[in-house]
Amino acid sequence: MAKTDFKKYDIPLMVIFAALVLFGLLMVLSSSYIMAGIKRDNNFWFFSKQIIWTIAGTGAMYFTAFKIPYSFYQRYSKVFYCAILAALLIVLLVGPVWSGVKRWFDLGAFAVQPSEFAKLAMVFLMADFIARKENQLSMLKSIIAVGVYITPIVVAIALEPDFGSNVLIILICGLMLFCTNIKISKAELITIFSLIFVVVALEIFRKNYRVGRIVSYFKGIFDLDSVLVSSDRMVYQLKLSLYALGSGGPFFGKGLGNSDMKLMYLPEAHSDFIYPIIGEEFGFIGAIFVIGAFAFIFAKGIKISQNSPDVFAKYLALGITLVMTLGAMMNIGVSLGILPTKGLALPFISAGGTSLLMNMAAAGILVNLSQYAKAKGVNR
Repeated sequence: MAKTDFKKYDIPLMVIFAALVLFGLLMVLSSSYIMAGIKRDNNFWFFSKQIIWTIAGTGAMYFTAFKIPYSFYQRYSKVFYCAILAALLIVLLVGPVWSGVKRWFDLGAFAVQPSEFAKLAMVFLMADFIARKENQLSMLKSIIAVGVYITPIVVAIALEPDFGSNVLIILICGLMLFCTNIKISKAELITIFSLIFVVVALEIFRKNYRVGRIVSYFKGIFDLDSVLVSSDRMVYQLKLSLYALGSGGPFFGKGLGNSDMKLMYLPEAHSDFIYPIIGEEFGFIGAIFVIGAFAFIFAKGIKISQNSPDVFAKYLALGITLVMTLGAMMNIGVSLGILPTKGLALPFISAGGTSLLMNMAAAGILVNLSQYAKAKGVNR
């Protein structure tokens, strides 16, 4: 078996991915230790599961980074898309209802969420579509073609329901398309945004709790102080999130393990709202480390995309970069009250096995593509 020449790849990028995963393990342990002991009678319940998923993710990342050529994803993009769509439909039929939603396959000690891999499936498909149609892209035809691909996935995820994943998928696909040399008129642009607005509005009004979140969000935008004293359940998580971030102090926080909000106050402190716990325990330094790490990934990803060997690789790198960095921006934005509350994991850090596995596999693909940019001497 041929030895892997690690020097061909972007070492700093691999280091930052490893740092985020290890930091995530530390924070899952810290944020879930008390809650797991109370709810599961095992303080290490979530931490031990996250370790197992990390081991699986490390294996996936190794293969996608060093063993699988990126052309594989173009060749089997439609197969992967069909498999994920089938999995989403099967979940709707046989998946258990947890907290009022159907999103997972119940595998006993573990649960798998197909909608996480739907993000990657759409990146493969979009990159393949752009590569095949690069010189034939027109706005109307492209929107129709992308709509044909994206609609079954989005509808299946909407039925779970999972609004946050759909928003992320639509954003990623839209940005990938707009980053091409496609020509668009003002009228077309206005029409597209109007259609998106109508679809999003209809989806929001389909669930009363979403309307409540949006109303509470706009109240908070104009009067943040009201959120901090509100008894409205729609802003409960945001209020405690802001308390956690504010109580961490200007620099080093309360110290690892010393968060108060994780003591059964802030819901989902180990998953969707793990960022406030980071701010509470590690202060501004911890909070800015996370933002800086994803900014670094974004900058590297854009360089890798710009120096990719062909069109498919270019948009594959761009799409994967957006999956990780847009996901992080949306999670952090929710924690800060910049975006309305919705459930999205913080990539590499939040508890959640499928999210971690998908992001580590995606990180491996980006590392694999980094060899071409490094060969050109741009990723020093």
